[in-house]
Amino acid sequence: MVPAPLTGAHWPALPPALSPRPPATPAAARVVRLLTHIQETQRDTAYQHRTAVRERIGRYRWDCSGMVSWVIHRAAPRAGRAMHTERAAARGIYRMIERAPVDRQRNGWEEIAHIERVRAGDVFAWRTPPGSPSRHTGHTGFVVERPRPVPGLQDAYAVRVADSIVGPHQDDSRPAGTDGGLGNGVFVFLTDGEGTATHYGWHGTRTAGYMRTHVRFGRLWR
Repeated sequence: MVPAPLTGAHWPALPPALSPRPPATPAAARVVRLLTHIQETQRDTAYQHRTAVRERIGRYRWDCSGMVSWVIHRAAPRAGRAMHTERAAARGIYRMIERAPVDRQRNGWEEIAHIERVRAGDVFAWRTPPGSPSRHTGHTGFVVERPRPVPGLQDAYAVRVADSIVGPHQDDSRPAGTDGGLGNGVFVFLTDGEGTATHYGWHGTRTAGYMRTHVRFGRLWR
């Protein structure tokens, strides 16, 4: 059941971060290290649909799928080769996870079926919900902290992610009034009680309306 829209004093509190767990694979650990390096060294970042990266001067301009594709190719080359493109759209990354086996890997990809198994360095993706006015194919990024249950919101999990966006999430690292780009913030995902994410809340626990779509989580190997 989707929670009724909440505002102001009725928003659930953002739960504190749980004790960290290490990334599940060496590839996921490389993803975390690379994301950390980029966020510490970027000097020129923005959200744009054409990927423009010059590491030497700290320029990282890209959209969500451009960022995820670039990071995968460098941190998880086997998974990158399986994509058969240098730059997959969000729906393409969703399909890579959808086609991967559950609880075992193939071609560098594994689907994580239960949100509580997700760890830092894992990928998330969804397709644009039917009827949405958005021209984007969906959204994608990386998990950077383990999911934490939201008190008072049944089967809901707060998840800190790294992604490239313009509009901020809850507790977001991107300064207001900028052109966006790579940063991190908190989503809330609603699940079906079996660990499958069925809705996302863009603004974390301050979300007024949850969007229904199947959110998939994937793990990168080698």
